[in-house]
Amino acid sequence: MMGKPGSQQLLMDEKIYVAVGSDLGNKSTLVWAIQNTGGKEFCIIHVHQPLYIKDKEKAQKILDKYLQTCRQMNVCAETIHIEMESVEEGIIQLISERNVKKLVMGAASDTRYSMRMADLLSTKAIYIRQQVPATCCIWFTCKGYLVYKREAIMGNTSLEYASTSSDQDSVRSRGSDIPSGQYTISRGNGNVYQLAVFEAEKSKKEASLEAFKHQEVEKEKNEAIKRAKEWENAYFEELKQRKETEMELKKVREKLENMRYISENRITESFMLVQKLQDKYNLATKVLRKAKEERDRLIKGRDIAIIEVEELRKIHEKVSRSDEHREAPQYFICPISLEVMKDPQLAADGFTYEAKAISTWLQRGHETSPMTNKKLLHTKLVPNLALRSAIQEWLHASSSSRK
Repeated sequence: MMGKPGSQQLLMDEKIYVAVGSDLGNKSTLVWAIQNTGGKEFCIIHVHQPLYIKDKEKAQKILDKYLQTCRQMNVCAETIHIEMESVEEGIIQLISERNVKKLVMGAASDTRYSMRMADLLSTKAIYIRQQVPATCCIWFTCKGYLVYKREAIMGNTSLEYASTSSDQDSVRSRGSDIPSGQYTISRGNGNVYQLAVFEAEKSKKEASLEAFKHQEVEKEKNEAIKRAKEWENAYFEELKQRKETEMELKKVREKLENMRYISENRITESFMLVQKLQDKYNLATKVLRKAKEERDRLIKGRDIAIIEVEELRKIHEKVSRSDEHREAPQYFICPISLEVMKDPQLAADGFTYEAKAISTWLQRGHETSPMTNKKLLHTKLVPNLALRSAIQEWLHASSSSRK
């Protein structure tokens, strides 16, 4: 057992091999190896099935990024990529050819990691753990956490050599204290003595091997208990965080539900307000359209009245030059009463009537024009001031001529 620390130190001085899988963009395995194994020289290996040229170039570029990561973390590294149909067989072959003593690889894909993960989930990792020589120490990681470690076991030759040397030294030390008489008797029974020594050495070797196995089992047991406690603590911590998260989530849901209720009410109110405004807008548009039509009709009536006034003015000028006994112009006579108008009013049909006559016509329930018999657009009357002025001038001129 005195030679074990020296062998461990020798193992730590060897190059550490890091196997990366098909997801070359994931650097968690390499980063864990650099931070936790204590190595200063690494070899990044990638075994893949035959690829196209473009895929090979892409893989090489990503491996170069791994090398850049190693340089940034102040460690030396190289890369090896092998094409084989079986990835696990390629890794085992590489371990055998290079006599690899230290290997870091994934226990499963990062997406399958959980705090309860206690063993390998990848079939490749399980196969390699079973087939790789016992002299190779392997760390299996997942998502930057150590899942399982298989310690390297020294061969039987080394154990036998150490036990035999120890026993011979013990025999020599004891032989120096044996009296000379007894020594002579032992020489006389050499075969029996050698057989006893052989049996003792064999028993001691078996005991040493069993003790070594017991220590390894005890070590694995302690590590398993430690991992179990860590997982238990992690589980309770995760359970606590989960409850806190559920409480926070419940509060957030209630707040969102309240906000949703308020938003729906506001949306409903806004919709109703928009509907009312739309109705008012439609009504205002309708009123405006009618007002515009009414304005157009009044403008048209005004233009007609202006034309009539202009015609009446011309007629008046002619009448003023005619005889005293001339008759009243046709424009001065109401179509209903057939008399000269005193208060001419312009109706919606474009004709001018005596105010009293057209008012009586409308009061009797007539909605049509007295001249065209078509339905009037409205019953409003507009004073024809120009025509009234012309009639008054004509009447005044007539009265003057009679005198």
